[in-house]
Amino acid sequence: MRSDTSDVGEVVDILSTAFFDDPVCRWFFPDEAQRETQHPPFFWPLVEVAYAHGEVYLTGDRTGAALWLPVDVSARRTRTPDIARMFENSVGPSSAARIGALGERSAAIHPTSIDHDYLPLIAVRPEWQGTGRGAALLDHRHASLDERGRAAYLTASNQRSAKLYERFGYRRLAVTIDIPGGPSLYPMWRNPISS
Repeated sequence: MRSDTSDVGEVVDILSTAFFDDPVCRWFFPDEAQRETQHPPFFWPLVEVAYAHGEVYLTGDRTGAALWLPVDVSARRTRTPDIARMFENSVGPSSAARIGALGERSAAIHPTSIDHDYLPLIAVRPEWQGTGRGAALLDHRHASLDERGRAAYLTASNQRSAKLYERFGYRRLAVTIDIPGGPSLYPMWRNPISS
């Protein structure tokens, strides 16, 4: 179901718990105690952007969430925001620098030739992972995208999740996002499926 801004805190909590052991988040926040306290201020602005410029969905039982952003390739940006600076006060300079480094590398390879919807984050609370909730979120959104003939893009944070996304029609691009001293991410593209 489509969510509204009254759910920001709940969506942030879902993301914070679901991504606790994610390779990228472990690299952003290497100390577990720090990760626990820094996840909410890290995810909060990302969720707010999705509500302001895209769409946020929750599973019916509110155990999973997906953030979607439309990408119009004809809308030219005058400048790329300084992502590290955006997070400096909330998560500290060291983690902010890591977030900025990933943001720059991600932006450099993000497809720019076809309008599409971007899935920056999808998550299910840890105790409910593997029960089909993430699949339901994907299927719901893909049905709408397919109906409109619109492509989708995401970056998988590990090879296991990349294989999962392949089951939903995503294909890995020929590049990876490699972070010095950090994990590799796998950009993936899904063409709409016609009925």
